[in-house]
Amino acid sequence: MAYSYLDNHTLEDLYNEMEAVYLNDNRPWIIGYSGGKDSTVCVELTFRMLMRLPKEKRHKPVYIVSSDTLIENPIILDFLNSNINMIKRSAIELELPIKAEIVTPNPKDSYWANIIGRGYPTPKSIQYRWCTERLKINPSNKFIKEKLEKEDVIVILGVRKDESSARKARIEKKEIEGYLLSPHPTLKGKDKLAYVYTPIVDFTTADVWDVLYHENDNLIDFGDGYDSPATAWGASSMELFNMYLKGSGDSGECPFIADESTARSSCGNSRFGCWICTVVKEDKSLNGFIESGHDELKPLLAFRQWILSIRDIPENRKKHKRNGAVVKRDGRIMMGPFTFEARQMILRKLLETQLEIQKFYPELDLITLDELKAINDIWDDEEDLTSTTLLKIYKEVIGKDLPWSEYKKPMFDASTLDIVKQKCDEYNVDTDLFSKLLIDSNKFKHFSNNTKLKNSVNKTLNQQWLHQDIVEKIEDECNKELNYED
Repeated sequence: MAYSYLDNHTLEDLYNEMEAVYLNDNRPWIIGYSGGKDSTVCVELTFRMLMRLPKEKRHKPVYIVSSDTLIENPIILDFLNSNINMIKRSAIELELPIKAEIVTPNPKDSYWANIIGRGYPTPKSIQYRWCTERLKINPSNKFIKEKLEKEDVIVILGVRKDESSARKARIEKKEIEGYLLSPHPTLKGKDKLAYVYTPIVDFTTADVWDVLYHENDNLIDFGDGYDSPATAWGASSMELFNMYLKGSGDSGECPFIADESTARSSCGNSRFGCWICTVVKEDKSLNGFIESGHDELKPLLAFRQWILSIRDIPENRKKHKRNGAVVKRDGRIMMGPFTFEARQMILRKLLETQLEIQKFYPELDLITLDELKAINDIWDDEEDLTSTTLLKIYKEVIGKDLPWSEYKKPMFDASTLDIVKQKCDEYNVDTDLFSKLLIDSNKFKHFSNNTKLKNSVNKTLNQQWLHQDIVEKIEDECNKELNYED
């Protein structure tokens, strides 16, 4: 039987502990809030603790930070945005030093910028999950590091030993016995440190719901005819509980993440994760909501299944990595990024799905204008000689021009591009390779010093995949010599 904190302590004990940590110094608190039950109870306990304090003792700020990956489940995103707005409003009304905001990834490093822009394959395993760091860890860490430029900070994390034996072992490994705070293993400023405080580390799942529901005197009528438990900022605790019920099993939220070791066990099997997550075989979140009546999410599920179906088709993938390296495993050449043609196909399908989902969520963009601009820049820099491929796809699907359309001019006219393609076919020259050389030549043509152009051309022409036949001959000769010596 799991150890229960509330069976051995009172909430008063926890409030006193949190109050002692808060009043002990001037280090601001940063609470990672995902909208799930564990982070919600951390924010709830902090609200209650601050409300107990006299106004003059609420001496330092508490930052509540949420991470929007830009590929969140629309229902979860609506819930998160609503709660953040309520937290902001309640903090002002209650005169609490709480500030709440949502951080997002840099558009140049977003999910779609990497998939559609650079051709990264969709992640299919924890070992090849490039998305977590870019979409969750980096935006959160950027916020924390900005605070660390000025002072030490205390990061409040809603992690619990009860979640899993692996999580329990990791937490205990990082604990310093007898101390409530422990230095963060990776987050550091120039001469400042981040410390971690885990107030609910000994909570069971039952303890979490007890605080949010049973040990809750904040009752509000949400229009159902009777008073229901609510968070300190006025959100329905029952709404959160029902969101967990709609999934198949309580697999937990995708939490605020501050380092990759935490990310290894988080989000992969989560119900409160990204709608497009392809690490899991079955998206319990999406399926759970659809089964409970949210048919408007079906286009997202259909897109997810479609992109998985086209992911490993050889014609959709290059035979080398983005840096030109050829990777062999068991004598077989491994597939590289999506081809330019496949990325265009994915963009078109995504925009079509966006039109479907906007029938129910008019304000929701599955891909933002900033992301589209970032992808446009990547394509211009790498392989789109027309400079207008993305603009045309957007216009054909959405029916209107992108804001920067009028400023884009093709590098060459249509007849010249046709000649380029004919010559590439005639002399068996890879079209992407030749496009890259033309783009670099155009990019550096006005430089008085041609060093950058030379370096760029040399780098492109010395990529391994161009000389793979020579490499294989050398490997064969070496193997023959080794066999001869044996």
